[in-house]
Amino acid sequence: MFVKANAAQCVGCLLGGAIGDALGAPIEFLTLAQIRERFGERGVTRYVEFADGAGQFTDDTQMTLFTAEGLLRAGNRARQRGIYGARQVIVYQAYLRWLHTQGETCVKPPPQGWGVYDVTRGWLIHQKGLFVRRAPGNTCLGALRSGRAGTIAAPLNQSKGCGGIMRVAPVALMYATEPTRAFEIGCETAALTHGHPSGYLAAGCLASALAFLVQGESLPQAIQATRAILRQWEHHQECLAAIDRALALYETTPPTAESIETLGGAWVGEETLSIAFYCALHFQNDFRQGILAAVNHSGDCDSTGAVTGNILGLIKPAQLPTEWIDRLELANVVREIALDLANGFQGADAEAEAAWMEKYPPY
Repeated sequence: MFVKANAAQCVGCLLGGAIGDALGAPIEFLTLAQIRERFGERGVTRYVEFADGAGQFTDDTQMTLFTAEGLLRAGNRARQRGIYGARQVIVYQAYLRWLHTQGETCVKPPPQGWGVYDVTRGWLIHQKGLFVRRAPGNTCLGALRSGRAGTIAAPLNQSKGCGGIMRVAPVALMYATEPTRAFEIGCETAALTHGHPSGYLAAGCLASALAFLVQGESLPQAIQATRAILRQWEHHQECLAAIDRALALYETTPPTAESIETLGGAWVGEETLSIAFYCALHFQNDFRQGILAAVNHSGDCDSTGAVTGNILGLIKPAQLPTEWIDRLELANVVREIALDLANGFQGADAEAEAAWMEKYPPY
């Protein structure tokens, strides 16, 4: 029997991702040699960006939160109005609200028939701590500025950057009872901005693997089940090869920074997935060491930290270090939206209904 993601899994998944993101953020554009020169042979072992020891996540987690918001608003629309075809529209509009937090707007409003778009409505847009630019991805910015939503059939571009995979964890939590569906929706969500198959298929793989983990599969089982789904999709070869490189390396090689770098720089989706699977497999029972392995390498280490954190945080939510949670800016926002994903709807009376609809308007 398929089960929904519970509160601990949702909080662990999203907070774990935010922690990995914040740990990797200040070293994202450093080489491994530079990381070791500044922070010692072990590299970063705590938040190092600010003098007070605080951690601050980047666009990876910002967009993850807006993905969750879009899915919750779409769920409200489906539940209240019986309209099930508006999910992509509503998630796209959530991303336009994220674009607003970055001080930018799209060149034209969403096309007519796409529902109401009001940048001021809803709870998340009023979290002022999100109004900060943290090296947002150029592909996401450019795609959202264009005023057109990409699809798998009609891609906006040929980008396979990791901006698609790093934000889709909420898809898995919302659709955990249907891993194959989670794969599909993960792909569709990433394709809003990233048109290359390896960009959106990597996102689908993460969503599927997380959904299988919710169902009680072990991480190796979840990866193998995800491989089987991936093989059914066109243009899967590059993404599948990246997963298989991670599996082969896991069987033969200890998790050093040098071994991680043989899997790539993680600037593209399939390499981010490969590194995250490799680190998570080696440290399935050790969140701290898994995250530190995932961020201490040359490359897009905030994204590998975020995705590895999603995986390990879901597997072992109780292992998230308290000091990392306590020092993470906006941890309360991440936790609240994670709990909302777990609840789906809080309460059955008219007052609770009205409050929920105000928090996540159904458009």
